[in-house]
Amino acid sequence: MSLSSSLYTGTSGLKNMGNGMQVVGNNIANTNTVGFKSGRSTFSDTLYENVATQAGTAQMGRGMAVGSVTNNFDQGSFESTGNTTDLSIGGDGFFIVRQNGTENDYYTRAGNFYFDASGQLVNQEGYIVQGWNLDSETGEDVGAIGDLVLEAFTSAPKASTEITAITNLDADAISQAVVLSNVWDSSADTYISSSSYEYQTTVSVYDSLGSSHDITIYYDKKSGTEWEYVVTCNPEEDKRNLVQETNSLGLLARGNITFSESSGDILDLTMEEFTGRLGNFTANGVNSLDDIEYNIIDYESMPNDGYGFEFEYDGSSWDFVDTDGDNVITAADKPDSYNTATIIYSDATTIQISLDGEDEVDLEIQLSQAAVATDSLGFDINAEEDLHIQGIEGLSYSGDTANDNTSLAINDPGVMTHDAEGLGIVWNPTTETWYWSNPEVADADGTLVGDVTFDGVDQTAATVVNVTSATAFDMVSDDVTLMVDYRTNEWDWNMPIKEDDFADEVFDFSPTNNPTLSIITVGSQGAVASLDAAGNPTTITLAWDGVSWVPSAGGGQTQIVIDATNSDDSQVQFYLWEADGSGTTSAGASVIRYTFASSLSTVGGDSLTFSIDPTPPEEYPEAVLSTSGATTSGIAIDWNNDATMDMQLTPSANGTTTLAAGLTAVFDIDPNVPPEEYPDATLTGDQTKVVIDLDDSGSGSDDDIVFSFEDDLKYGTSTDPYDDRSVIHFDILGSTAWTSMADSDLTTDGYFSFIADFLGGEYGSTEMDIKLDLGSSYDGNNWINDSLSTTQYSKSSSTTYQDADGYTAGDLEGVDVASDGTMTGSYSNGQLIPLFRVGLAKFYNNYGLYAEGGNLFSETNESGQAITNKPGENGLGTISPNSLEMSNVDIADQLVKMIEIQRGYQGNSKTITTVDEMLQTVINMK
Repeated sequence: MSLSSSLYTGTSGLKNMGNGMQVVGNNIANTNTVGFKSGRSTFSDTLYENVATQAGTAQMGRGMAVGSVTNNFDQGSFESTGNTTDLSIGGDGFFIVRQNGTENDYYTRAGNFYFDASGQLVNQEGYIVQGWNLDSETGEDVGAIGDLVLEAFTSAPKASTEITAITNLDADAISQAVVLSNVWDSSADTYISSSSYEYQTTVSVYDSLGSSHDITIYYDKKSGTEWEYVVTCNPEEDKRNLVQETNSLGLLARGNITFSESSGDILDLTMEEFTGRLGNFTANGVNSLDDIEYNIIDYESMPNDGYGFEFEYDGSSWDFVDTDGDNVITAADKPDSYNTATIIYSDATTIQISLDGEDEVDLEIQLSQAAVATDSLGFDINAEEDLHIQGIEGLSYSGDTANDNTSLAINDPGVMTHDAEGLGIVWNPTTETWYWSNPEVADADGTLVGDVTFDGVDQTAATVVNVTSATAFDMVSDDVTLMVDYRTNEWDWNMPIKEDDFADEVFDFSPTNNPTLSIITVGSQGAVASLDAAGNPTTITLAWDGVSWVPSAGGGQTQIVIDATNSDDSQVQFYLWEADGSGTTSAGASVIRYTFASSLSTVGGDSLTFSIDPTPPEEYPEAVLSTSGATTSGIAIDWNNDATMDMQLTPSANGTTTLAAGLTAVFDIDPNVPPEEYPDATLTGDQTKVVIDLDDSGSGSDDDIVFSFEDDLKYGTSTDPYDDRSVIHFDILGSTAWTSMADSDLTTDGYFSFIADFLGGEYGSTEMDIKLDLGSSYDGNNWINDSLSTTQYSKSSSTTYQDADGYTAGDLEGVDVASDGTMTGSYSNGQLIPLFRVGLAKFYNNYGLYAEGGNLFSETNESGQAITNKPGENGLGTISPNSLEMSNVDIADQLVKMIEIQRGYQGNSKTITTVDEMLQTVINMK
């Protein structure tokens, strides 16, 4: 090899040692570059030259070259920063960034990112970080990987959908209100008095515009383990269409909570939704109840209750249902209070109704789905005043029920759907039975008077007129049979004999020998007065002649027969009955006895006199038979002797119509019928309480109304059954504005929900369906309590935990990044909303990446395609926020490499100078 070749060999060493020094210098220069990956140069010898030698052919080197320059992708150390968008990767992977306006993706370990003025998350060169947008509710990824751009620096408000109220209710509390919802009055300064409930708790919710509203839940104890609650809002904020212009504004829902006696945990929950002026909704067809919205336009057109609105669609329009089947829609097919109502316009999705018969729309109905033929719907109208009240008013007590002896409990107000006035119930101490006392209702249905006969002639069609309310008198209901007699142009009682029937008694004995009257047997014949020509009771005489008794009467039809076997000087016993021509002395007779304190004189001359003046039946001791002229055509009865004719009974044309002396009338009185508004109601009880089951549910929940008595009522044989009788009068206030929610109305996770509307959009467009979580959910069979649940313990009522979702509008105050790359926005409204997830990429061959500068790499054929995924998955590292990955350059190692290269450079330079000296020697040879 020539000397010139040797010169070039040294030159290659100098050149490539310089290249190696460039790599080392670049590493040292980027010692503090974020995410920098150090380079490493390697050297290799070059192509060898063959030369001839003594031993044969040999190879001689021609210098060296740079074999490769590669990057060291070992992880660098992390430096903490105060910037949450400074990110580092713990493990394998690269951040993905894209050049704005292109589809060119680049990869970097430098995570010094920030949001630019456009809301784009970018690196220092303005390249946009890539990742996934997140669903703000669930935090799940949305769509494909793409630019991370914060489009809004504010958080839109979110309407509340759930409230949680966990309380402890004092087991030792007592009931403050008969029905808690009844004491609400939105027209009052204080909507509900603090003395009407045991405890309250308030939770704030948000409407769709972000305004805050208070939801207050009131609790009151009903019994040992049962509580009732009402859900309310501020009446001034209640914009529900169906409750406007009422004193029910603010009432949203109510329900009962039943606790375990032993553990104090929830066993059962109920809820009723308050619907307002309309209620008792029905729907059959393609639209469910939730698909139909009602909008009241004119509240003044709804002054009264109106039960039973029914409409049917014929395929082209809606009309009232033909309830009477006459194929013509008339007033009879409409509720009584709205029999002039008309449909102004209708189609498959709309019904416009005029309720007062005028040509203006008062109520409009919108259906979500187009109706088809035979679809139907219905509802009730509830009058404005106290439409939320289901309870009892107008209470009055008499007898043993008075003087604060009676307490009232209404256990199921939801069954009180109709108003009912003037109701009465009577406790008869003799029969030990409770009866309804509703004569007007009994008269209306034809059951008040039964089995009417005039002198034995059946008068089933007898006419009853002028039956007054039970509040005017207390009619018992043991199916009393009354007998009256027509004598000398007036009626008198013809009831079974009683001691009170004996009047004007005179005893012609010594004062110490006055007899004692006793009635041995009450016969079927009534006690009829012995009357003289003027119609006055005449005297009956029983004379003792020293051997036997001799009766005599001053007239009338009363027959007296001495029972000789049981009559002597110590007593006189006789039969007393109305002469009926039977000829049988004892037939239907009553047995009467006078007993003397001592034996009478055997001489005779002793006597006693008396008259018979029949008295009213003991069930109605104050009743009188009217003496007015009307009695010539019938029987008039004043039940409580207040100069008012309460009932008149007139014989019908098919029987006796001529009233002659001696005519006897017999008839039954039975006012024991339930209210006409509650025909299935039942009445049970004893001297300790009386229970009314209004709907005759027969499901065990039959104690709708309970009157309990602190001291037992009188019972058993009474000396005065009328005075010992106990009576309760009351009115029922009913409403169909409360709708009981069934298991099918529960949310999918087993909670009841209620409706609120704070914005007042038409047809329920701004209504909020809010779930109520009391710490217990229904699994289809039972209520399952959470670890934190409402309880009933013997300690003061208190709120354990409360919360609500939803929030007002807020401004972005910062972001937080989790290890899985989730970037969450922190807003001034206290909300943490998922925004993005930063994506990562990895390559099968990192050494094949092409360094683009600016801490960026691009993929090549040698690196393979990028594999993208979430941080922490598929072998990718996790994200560390508030930190940056520093350069992985080891400065000490680089300085050593610098020395090595420097020495190599020096050696190569010596090669060149040596060859130069050799060439000089050759030149000097000349």
